[in-house]
Amino acid sequence: MRKSLEEVAVRKLFLVFAALGFVAAAQVLNIGIFEDLTTTNIWAQIGPDATVWNTYVLGGQHGSLYGSVAPTWTWLPSLADGFPSDFVEEDGKWVATVKIRQGITWTDGTPLTADDVVFTFNVLLTEVGEYRMALALGGNWPSYCPDTLLAVEKVDDYTVKFVYAEEPGLGEWTFGALTCPIVQKAYWEPKFQAALQTDDPAASLLAVVPEGEPILGGYQLVRWEPGAFAQVDKNPTYYATGESLTLYEGGGAVIENPRLGYYFEAYGGATGPVLHKLVEGPYVDSIIYPIYLNQDAAVLALQKGEIAMFLNPLGLAKGFEDRLKATPGVTIISNPPWGFRYLAFNMRREPMSYKAFRVAVATLIDREYVAESVFQGIITPMYSAVPESNPFWHNPDVVVYGKGLTHAQRVEEAVRILKEAGFSWDAEPKVVNPGTRNEAVVGVLPDGTEVPAPKGFKLPDGRYCPEIELLAPSAGYDPLRATFALYIEQWMKELAIPVKANLTGFNVIVNKVWAPEGFDFDMYILGWSLGNPAFPDYLYYFWHSSQDVPDGFNTPGYRNPEFDALAEAFLKAKSVEEARPLVFRMQEILAEDVPYVILFDTPIKEAYRADEIEFPYTEVLGGIQFVWPLTTVKALK
Repeated sequence: MRKSLEEVAVRKLFLVFAALGFVAAAQVLNIGIFEDLTTTNIWAQIGPDATVWNTYVLGGQHGSLYGSVAPTWTWLPSLADGFPSDFVEEDGKWVATVKIRQGITWTDGTPLTADDVVFTFNVLLTEVGEYRMALALGGNWPSYCPDTLLAVEKVDDYTVKFVYAEEPGLGEWTFGALTCPIVQKAYWEPKFQAALQTDDPAASLLAVVPEGEPILGGYQLVRWEPGAFAQVDKNPTYYATGESLTLYEGGGAVIENPRLGYYFEAYGGATGPVLHKLVEGPYVDSIIYPIYLNQDAAVLALQKGEIAMFLNPLGLAKGFEDRLKATPGVTIISNPPWGFRYLAFNMRREPMSYKAFRVAVATLIDREYVAESVFQGIITPMYSAVPESNPFWHNPDVVVYGKGLTHAQRVEEAVRILKEAGFSWDAEPKVVNPGTRNEAVVGVLPDGTEVPAPKGFKLPDGRYCPEIELLAPSAGYDPLRATFALYIEQWMKELAIPVKANLTGFNVIVNKVWAPEGFDFDMYILGWSLGNPAFPDYLYYFWHSSQDVPDGFNTPGYRNPEFDALAEAFLKAKSVEEARPLVFRMQEILAEDVPYVILFDTPIKEAYRADEIEFPYTEVLGGIQFVWPLTTVKALK
């Protein structure tokens, strides 16, 4: 059945290529993906539908004033003309101005102006019920509109003024508001005004299906066949085509756009030898994203030359790597990950609401056993909320429950933790014959009688524990997380905890975790790509209590006043040196409280056809998939 679906998709793609004249004329890249789009709406894409698959296809269509540029993650102007002004105090408020580059046009031919920037922020600042629209939209939007931002005002057609209640920190300004995607006022204002007339303005705005929306980026979505493929075409009006960015070993950068007459030097300009020279395209006419059911099908397509590459936040599975090494024309690269795969608890429900329960589960999970004995070293156990691949921000000294214990010791420790918190059993777990081939977990009745297995796990109030569902991706999507889920189920069941692993589709999990009526899950396993490595503000947005709202990123419902205070101070920090110790302490608290159990990640190995596609660089944190889409990529055929 799967084979038939993939064949249908390929035939449909060929007909599309032929109809558009791509087979003989235009330059086309075919890039495989593994999940469908869930939206084409920018408010949803950045908000509750902020999946990596949407980003692969739709990312970059809406520019921002500033951004951190890979592979060095240098913070530079994008739509802005130079750096922002310094903040000054005016009437008890803090203000700064940003100039907008002139000559940038939307795809409908109209110029980008201050009106578009002001409108974008006015949407986010609008009060809807008890929240600002930014928080009601959820996802990434709150990070662009911090609570201290009071207004964004037009000074003239190409200058905007930002007004804050207090002088903002890096997370509220440099890596916050200034990186916000900008939408066109003329297109979105009538839709926004219509949404405001409904009972739920945020939901109404998220539900808009845009047609003919003007964009600024290098590629624009032109076709989407749900379940089969998506297609983006080159934007002929892209303002940055031909623009060069030269990055120097000394940390300097030079931006030059001869077509617009724009030149800007940053951080000392030409300081030392050239590290990278990136010249913007796009160099291909279209990118087609066929959807594959699994890596096996995508690897076969890569071997046949039907796709130039496939994108996957999980990287290339070991077995497929061995197959592709022998394929002529295929190159394999490896980069450190910038993300993690994790187990999340819904702390709004029992027994996940009990810290002792979460600590006990964390104690049972033997990452090292799964990494070494099950997966033969192809995964790397992880323990902290900031990966080791970012050593400046990573705290290596967080508590790790159960680390170094044998399986028998883990069971005994988990039982001790649960009993001390008031949990009980009809037949309490006990390890017999520890350390031998006959090791087992039996149950002990109140009178001391041993029975074959523990039973009757009870909450501290004496009620039996309800059935717990553990959501995780299927083996076809990610065998690593599927396997972890089954082991976690097994280890929990050894203690008579009534858990059932439900291995299902990625979008099925997303739709339950971020359900319209609220967070509808008990426990789940997913993964995160973590955004800007230069400033890990996800620590705030994943776990600050203010983000425990529908469509917010605080899926566990974690609330800790000490953590909140640290996270707020982190966003307000004026330097990375000030922010670093705050990040270290935040990691310690998260490891102690266990809203997540950080499980593992893998080196990001990626395969591509070097005879079909050329990249400006291949060494980058998180891999090529993390910085995709690239307007500097070239097709060789």
